[in-house]
Amino acid sequence: MSNVNYSLKHKGVRLISASEAWVKSKNGKLKLNPKYTFVGKVDTDMPNMIVTATDKQKPKFKGNTYDLNRTAKGQIIEHFYDDKGKRNKKT
Repeated sequence: MSNVNYSLKHKGVRLISASEAWVKSKNGKLKLNPKYTFVGKVDTDMPNMIVTATDKQKPKFKGNTYDLNRTAKGQIIEHFYDDKGKRNKKT
């Protein structure tokens, strides 16, 4: 489980546990933890993951990325960002 808090000071992608990302509301339903921003989704083969990033520059994977190898990390970035570091409008 990651204890990395998303902040604009910490540029890059953070992969966090679903138990940390979703909190129960007053009526018992799950909602997104207000400390994090949901910027897109990844294939459902990895359902317990929220990817957070800044729009300022292409993320560089600082922080806890669990046991993902370099190829998997690169594929996540390429899914959300183009070669110039701008967010893809499709995702």
